[in-house]
Amino acid sequence: MDLYIHYPALPEGKELADVVGELNEVLEDGGAVCGGGPGRIDLDLEDERVNPKYAQVAVKAYLQRAGFPRETAVEFGGMEIGIYE
Repeated sequence: MDLYIHYPALPEGKELADVVGELNEVLEDGGAVCGGGPGRIDLDLEDERVNPKYAQVAVKAYLQRAGFPRETAVEFGGMEIGIYE
């Protein structure tokens, strides 16, 4: 199952490699960053036995703590949700 992060800018003082490493830590064994492009990070939720809502909540919490802009959204199952919603 895939989850996408759409962001207008990275948090101040962070590079993409920092964010990728931190997201991989947040997801632990339940998923990993698997790609992306300009303004987007793709995550693969590997463990189908775990409710994907938990990964979505964990990713949103990370994005808030890291200081991503308010316009950042998480897309899951074709639906985009703002990280502060």
